[in-house]
Amino acid sequence: MPELPEVETVVRDLQKRVVGRKILDVWTDWPKYFRGTSLKVFKRHVRGKKILGVSRRGKNILIEVSDPPSRKRSGRASSHLILVHLKMTGHLLAGKWQRAKGKLQISKQEWRPDGKVKEMHDPKNGFIRLVFFLDSKQYPMLALSDMRRFAKVLCGPKEKILNLPDLKNLGPEALEISYQEFRDKFKVKKGKIKQVLLDQSFVVGIGNIYSDEILYVAKIHPLSRVEKLKEPHIKALYLAMKKILAKGIKMRGTSSDDFRDTYGKKGNYGNVILTYQRHGEKCSLGHLIHRIKVAQRSAHFCPVCQKLIQ
Repeated sequence: MPELPEVETVVRDLQKRVVGRKILDVWTDWPKYFRGTSLKVFKRHVRGKKILGVSRRGKNILIEVSDPPSRKRSGRASSHLILVHLKMTGHLLAGKWQRAKGKLQISKQEWRPDGKVKEMHDPKNGFIRLVFFLDSKQYPMLALSDMRRFAKVLCGPKEKILNLPDLKNLGPEALEISYQEFRDKFKVKKGKIKQVLLDQSFVVGIGNIYSDEILYVAKIHPLSRVEKLKEPHIKALYLAMKKILAKGIKMRGTSSDDFRDTYGKKGNYGNVILTYQRHGEKCSLGHLIHRIKVAQRSAHFCPVCQKLIQ
């Protein structure tokens, strides 16, 4: 599942590529994305609206759209949000595609890239399930490629979307939280540190990949008890979190599985990854990386470099 660096990469791409464009129409062969809303109703919410901005809350992409002022008696535009959660295999692409006969499980046709951009022909980019048609010559389509069809796409008035449990119950942003707030949150937490870092009500944006990386840099074993951590451990975690997430963004995310950016390209963080999915290999100091299960999730770590605190 895309984590903070991957989602932030997408958001920054979209800010450059689709802001200011108008949504002309919407197509999908999987209306379940809209979670109980029909395609017809979803179209009514977004068609003809201008994209005002793109932001992120945790792993959620927020696309702000507005009606043209001419449609409002008051002359003022009404702001709506499109919320996109990519889930396990989803990623957004900006470009142009043509319909063609295909072999997808739920459709007799598929979308094929209209052009010779090598990355767009990556098989991971071939599961186009949702398309926003835009008034742009360069990027006339914003598409969701999603092999497993788990993504979520919602639209509604800005305040309504921001008050959904999906957003309202999230903790502070990992890149924005102060050290004092981060430290204070440990006073009321118990459990294994790997589990706590994955808790989106604690801090948002960290998943399986970057929790492993953060713990390695902080030299803390994933089974360490949160309630036993001392000030130096918490400080090391905080600094490691900031460092690893910033590096993940700089490297445009990790593509160990399905993630691709809006250009259809893989992220580069996998080229410098420290422990995630490297069990059986050696860490940066030459020790063997191990893998264990923590609350049904895999944790990759070095038992020599990372101290067990309990």
